[in-house]
Amino acid sequence: MSYIALIAAQLLYSVSDLWKKTLFTAKGFNFSAFTHPAFLTALAVATIGYFFQLYALSKIDLSRMAVVIGMMAVIFSSAAGIIFLKETFNFWNWLGMAAALLAIFLVHVK
Repeated sequence: MSYIALIAAQLLYSVSDLWKKTLFTAKGFNFSAFTHPAFLTALAVATIGYFFQLYALSKIDLSRMAVVIGMMAVIFSSAAGIIFLKETFNFWNWLGMAAALLAIFLVHVK
C-alpha cells in the first residue's frame, strides 16, 4: 500500500506540473497566472500528492523513498511531455529513462 501511495503522489505531482506548464505557456510567468483558478487547482492537486507522500514516508525508509520518487518524477514527467506536449526524445533521453528504472530496481535489491 505504501508504494501505491508513493506512485499516486508522483502521478499527482506530474499532473500538477503539466497543468502549471500549460498555464504558464498560455498566460506567461506573471502575477495573473499565479492567481488564476487553474494554478490554484494545480496547487491543490500537488497538496493531495504531498499527503500521499507523507503516508509513504511513514512506511518506507527515506533513503529508498527519495530515490524512487526522484526517478518516478523523471519517468512520469518525461511520459507526460511526450504524450501531452508532443516533446521528442533522442537516444540519450531514452537511455536516461532506462537508467532511472535501473536505479529504482537497484535501490530495492537486498
